[in-house]
Amino acid sequence: MLTVGEIKDILRKERISISKRRGQNFLVDAQIKRKIIDTLDIKADDEVLEIGPGFGALTEDLAQGAGRVFAVEKDRALARTLQKMLARYGNLQIIHQDILKTNFAQLTKQKVKVLGNLPYYITTPIIGYLLEQQLKNIKEILITVQYEVARRLVATTGTKDYSALTIFVQYFTKPEQLFPIPKRAFYPQPKVDSEFVRLKVLTEPSVKVNLQERFFKIVRSCFSQRRKTILNSLTHQLPKTERPQIQQILKETGVDFQARPERLSLEQFAKIEDAFNQKGVKF
Repeated sequence: MLTVGEIKDILRKERISISKRRGQNFLVDAQIKRKIIDTLDIKADDEVLEIGPGFGALTEDLAQGAGRVFAVEKDRALARTLQKMLARYGNLQIIHQDILKTNFAQLTKQKVKVLGNLPYYITTPIIGYLLEQQLKNIKEILITVQYEVARRLVATTGTKDYSALTIFVQYFTKPEQLFPIPKRAFYPQPKVDSEFVRLKVLTEPSVKVNLQERFFKIVRSCFSQRRKTILNSLTHQLPKTERPQIQQILKETGVDFQARPERLSLEQFAKIEDAFNQKGVKF
């Protein structure tokens, strides 16, 4: 693992500029690194996909323990530098690519462990891409996220952190907060603390729905106006003539149509989706 001084030397020698826009923060705390590696519990037959390896704080340990490692780095200069630093590892593939454009199935037929320190500005899109587009190729996901995001991932019904992201993640996985990572563990130091989180992939979604797209559309519609009641949120973009029907459907499903969205569980949102399906509501 590189020290702050060594990172600065490489930045100067390779003429690399740290991009605030891309949220580049590099792990420099050896104790945190060891906790992450120990949590991963890498086996010799594991294949690991690392998102944003940066200067390889974790990458070398991964290459020493796993069967194969795919390190996906969007920054061309960082990818080039890391390739030179770790060229001796034949089981390591440095990939200069946007993770949102990476097809895991084209890299390997084996399910991978996903590891990454996710840039704060693009955390939700990356999680969305992993769960909606690549889930069948993933064994488990272990990521560093902003502390506030971690709270939303594990939130329970009725709390202020419970959100559309909560439902999305808990539909596909069982999230778990593992340990905090203070901002001083990174260079440059971010403004907020982080949390290391595990998303344990479920064999089946946590609730059964007829049409996944409609289910998430209902959830997003409700949480986009979370201060409104469920009824008002669901009928906001529908003709006024459909409001009585929606109200009746909610009554039949046992959902309080005057409740705020954070009061509804995944199971209740699934009941609404099922009722919409049975009644032929176009949503």
